[in-house]
Amino acid sequence: MKSTTLRALAAVAILVAPLAAPAAEEPEAVYAKFHRAAISRNLEELLRYGPDARRAELGSMSDAQKEAVLKMAASMMPRAFTVRSKQVAANGRSARLVVSGAGESLIGGRPEMLFGEIAMVMERGEWKVDESNWSSEAPANVPSAKPAAAKAPAKAAARPQSAPVSSSPAPARTLGAAKPPCVYKAVMTADDVENCK
Repeated sequence: MKSTTLRALAAVAILVAPLAAPAAEEPEAVYAKFHRAAISRNLEELLRYGPDARRAELGSMSDAQKEAVLKMAASMMPRAFTVRSKQVAANGRSARLVVSGAGESLIGGRPEMLFGEIAMVMERGEWKVDESNWSSEAPANVPSAKPAAAKAPAKAAARPQSAPVSSSPAPARTLGAAKPPCVYKAVMTADDVENCK
C-alpha cells in the first residue's frame, strides 16, 4: 500500500513540476513590456508592470487624469530604445536601467537623443517599474551606444568628407558576423527579439 501511495505522489510531482512558476523575467524585458504599453496608451497592460503603490495611485485618479498621464508619458518616450546599462542591487530587490532612444524635441519637433532612467523593484517575485524618467540630458556615467549597423558607410560614400568623423581609434575587428545591437521597439519582429536574448 505504501509503495502505491509513493508511486502516486511521484507521478503527481512529475506532472506538476512543469507547471511550477517560471523564473522572474529580466528587468529590461519587463521594462520593454511597460514601454510598449505606455506608447500604445494601454492602461490595463501598463498597470500589470507597475508596483502596487503606483497602481493604487493611478486607481485614485479620474478617467480624464489617467488619460492625461498616459498621453504625457507616451509623448515623452521614444518609440524604440536601447539598454545602455543595468544595475541590480546586491539584495536583488531593486534595479536601475539606463536606456536611450531617438525622440522628438518638444521645441521644433526635431529628433534628439533621449535618455531614460528606470527604477525597478521586485514585488512578489516579479520585476515592476517603479519610476520611468526621460530627459534629453544623459545621466552621469552612461556608457556610449554601440556603433550603428553598416548603413553609415553607404551614406558617407555619397558625399565627400574633408575630416574624419571620429577622432577615436577604429574598433578591433573580429571574424564572423557581428550580432546586431539590441533595440527594444513598440512592435518587435522575431529577429528583434532574438537580438535581445
